[in-house]
Amino acid sequence: MANAPGAVDTSYSGDSLMGVSIAIAVLQVLIVTLRFYARSVQRVALALDDYLILLALVAGLGYHLEYVLQTPEKLVALQKGLVANQVLDFPFTVTPAKISILLFYARIFTTTNFRILAGMVGAIVLAHGISVFFAAIFQCLPVQYAWDKNIPGGSCFDQQAFYRYVSPPNILTDVLILIMPLPFVWRLHTRLTQKLALTGVFILGGL
Repeated sequence: MANAPGAVDTSYSGDSLMGVSIAIAVLQVLIVTLRFYARSVQRVALALDDYLILLALVAGLGYHLEYVLQTPEKLVALQKGLVANQVLDFPFTVTPAKISILLFYARIFTTTNFRILAGMVGAIVLAHGISVFFAAIFQCLPVQYAWDKNIPGGSCFDQQAFYRYVSPPNILTDVLILIMPLPFVWRLHTRLTQKLALTGVFILGGL
């Protein structure tokens, strides 16, 4: 249906989403840059956790779904984008970021028990990322059926269940990464105010 004279075309939402994406991207780049600057000022050698964090900078934009559903070529582009996001998100964004944090923890807390705990959580994070990577690629057979439903004989597994069951391990490792340093912080032989300050720094990650 054609828009009435003087009406604003609201089908495209990319501009507004682009503004949000740019703001978040700038903040992410600033934080990572400050991380490397702090390493330089302190003359601390860069480690694997510093490089892994560079993989966690991704953003995007798009159209309203109602408009996309009426525009076949944009629907195909949307589906391809969703598949690409599923393939790249956990393995190359979430997983490296979490492993980077765990490696950073292991450099701070050098006790055997903590390193074993960090290794166990890291193994869960890595296994989750790898499994999501392959599940996202082969969610449909043939693979192209994920964005082209005109391919005869194609099929997909339950994608709603995929999203549902991907989340709990991700949330679990989030919580573990947030709380695992706290018992070790409170065992430090230091003032209560310093323990509270350190606790606040780690809990800040919950934001």
